[in-house]
Amino acid sequence: MIDDQETQLRKSALVMRVVGWILIPALLLGFVLYSPGFSWGILPEGMELGPAHPPSPYDGLHPYVFMLVALYAAWAILLIRGARDPRANAALFDWGILANLLHGLVMIPQAFFYPNEHAHLWTDIPVTFVLVAVMWIWHPNRVRG
Repeated sequence: MIDDQETQLRKSALVMRVVGWILIPALLLGFVLYSPGFSWGILPEGMELGPAHPPSPYDGLHPYVFMLVALYAAWAILLIRGARDPRANAALFDWGILANLLHGLVMIPQAFFYPNEHAHLWTDIPVTFVLVAVMWIWHPNRVRG
């Protein structure tokens, strides 16, 4: 029984490391490749990455992009550090579940209500729910002690 618990905690730690290390390059690539990032409003003529967003007063540098990147970067760093003791850092799983669930649920009606926001339905909204599922499945407190 103890070996099984230890194995499950090692899996939780691995999930923390993997999610943390995937988030860092994904955030950097998101700035460049995903249209609401840096390329928002500054794509080459004829290149489209989904429905066009309204123009930004900041030439594509929307302030909320920086806020989201800062939050997810902080979470990534803490996940990597917290993997040393997943049970003691279970709140990082809780935050990941709750924050991504709420973020995705808020974005769904916005994707239908606001013009040109439909691309979120097949990009970042599903990603937030995948993160919720990953954090839920491998939550260290789901391992019975």
